[in-house]
Amino acid sequence: MSLGFHIYPDVKLLFIRGHGVVTQTECVHTLLAWLREPDYASCVDALFDITDAESTPKVAELRELIALRRQHHSGPGSGPRRLAIVTSKPIAFAVAQVFGRLMRQEAIPLHVQVFPDRQVAWEWLRPSEPLVDPR
Repeated sequence: MSLGFHIYPDVKLLFIRGHGVVTQTECVHTLLAWLREPDYASCVDALFDITDAESTPKVAELRELIALRRQHHSGPGSGPRRLAIVTSKPIAFAVAQVFGRLMRQEAIPLHVQVFPDRQVAWEWLRPSEPLVDPR
């Protein structure tokens, strides 16, 4: 699988990493898997590192993921409120920004910000904490 996640309950962080070709099926299965995790609800932030991903999702695929997220949102304390996406490809950067705009349009309570650098992304998520490198 080229998409995976880990929840760090001690720091209330959802960490997602994609590498290689990531399919929509993998995205859906992975999203549903972390939504089922008991520690997911206590996460306050999420870091999504796709610097090693070779594929870029289509807008229709983003809409599907947003619809799934909306179906599984169960109110306050049900997962991260901020998502930092880190990407190295200009096209992926642009598509991730579209994802952030779609989330705002759909009134999903998740503030999405896109970064070309993991350190800068971490500083946005946790300005007073040193970078946790889950590699």
